Amino acid sequence: MKVNYISLGTGGSGSGGSNSIGSKMSLGKSIKMYLTIFIATTCIYMVLYQYHISREPFAAGEVVKHQEKSSSYIASYLWSPISLLLANSSFNNNTNSTPTTTTTSTTATTTTTTRTSSATVGSAGEKVVSSSSLQTVSLAAARPTLHTSFGTALLRSGSVGGHRKTATTKQSITRTATKLTTKKATTKAKTSAKQSAQTATPAATALSEHAHKTRPTFVAASEPPPLYIITPTYRRPEQLAELTRLGYTLKHVVNLLWLVIEDANHTNPLVAHTLDRIGVPYEYMVAPMPEKYKQTKRAKPRGVSNRNRGLEYLRHHANEGVLYFADDDNTYDISIFEQMRYINKVGMWPVGLVTKTGVSSPIIQEGKLVGYYDGWIGGRKYPVDMAGFAVSVKFLKERPNAQMPFKPGYEEDGFLRSLAPLDNTDIELLADECRDILTWHTQTKKNAPAQALNRTRYKNTNLEHIDKLLVRP
Repeated sequence: MKVNYISLGTGGSGSGGSNSIGSKMSLGKSIKMYLTIFIATTCIYMVLYQYHISREPFAAGEVVKHQEKSSSYIASYLWSPISLLLANSSFNNNTNSTPTTTTTSTTATTTTTTRTSSATVGSAGEKVVSSSSLQTVSLAAARPTLHTSFGTALLRSGSVGGHRKTATTKQSITRTATKLTTKKATTKAKTSAKQSAQTATPAATALSEHAHKTRPTFVAASEPPPLYIITPTYRRPEQLAELTRLGYTLKHVVNLLWLVIEDANHTNPLVAHTLDRIGVPYEYMVAPMPEKYKQTKRAKPRGVSNRNRGLEYLRHHANEGVLYFADDDNTYDISIFEQMRYINKVGMWPVGLVTKTGVSSPIIQEGKLVGYYDGWIGGRKYPVDMAGFAVSVKFLKERPNAQMPFKPGYEEDGFLRSLAPLDNTDIELLADECRDILTWHTQTKKNAPAQALNRTRYKNTNLEHIDKLLVRP
């Protein structure tokens, strides 16, 4: 057996140098390994820290503090993993000790409210409920919330035989704050909200402690003034088609009540079904033409009894807003409805496709109403088309005797005269001061009544169902 002896004296310097070099290499590898582990651990904690920040947003006050921290302060998080836990506990302590409050209202938990206006059927003499309110809503910072709120009227018929139907609509609203409803000015609303925030109950304060995940942004949403659209109609083959066309135009207009009034003794189930399907809040009533006008061989005052019935309804059930006579065969640009909504007394604008002139319009010179342009003046003080004016409900109610006369060709003129005193300066000029056309007096081609269905030949086919949907005089 061969034995290797190693000299421990000074003479063994060659072997000792080899060992020293090996030890240094091992030490270098160890240091490199520890540095690699340290850097990898640091990177992992950096990722965890960023994830922690993204998962736990700061409150409004803490965000500013976070942005003001120096680079050395941030570096302490990177080099001291224990500081992550300390930062988390410190953040929670700060959040719990300082409840989130705003100048408008105390922040509350997120709730979802669904409003449903039920479909109902009834008859005479109940009020329209419409409200105009100012609401303050706190919206989640990362989730924009669409806030829509407009009063859906509880609609009733005030006449015998009146058929009432309210279209069902649903509005889903996400709120992240206490709703403040008031009819005062915005400044008063803010003042009262500050007072209520100062006198908040302990329960509301407890809720606000857990609201640090929401960055509150407050917006004010108020309902626009209501519109009342009075549409006379009568039984004819084109009736349902024209109501459908007008109805889907009105569906784009908010806070609107559609008064559909038929020249008949009883309501028509087909009309009611059509109005239900369209989904616009409506009131379906009847107002037959007086017999003495039906028997005349001269021109008949069509639609007068219908419109007067609508005026009577508004006097009993409306206090604000604007009324407009919209015939079911006309064409409307929806922007005219938003313009007329804010009329104070009477508003006027041009109407296209009227008589030989092609348009009926007020004449404006240097911003003032100086006359009227129409293909037929006929001695009228107000030679305008029915689709060319709207009236404030408040202005109407101040004139209890205002109504439309049973005089063919003079219905518009007679009604506007009954609103006296009415000066030209009281008339507001819409549609870019009467330089634009937003309504047209279109007319549907008259169709002959549909012939009777041969039920023997087409028995048990779809034609039996379709035949029930046809309107025959």
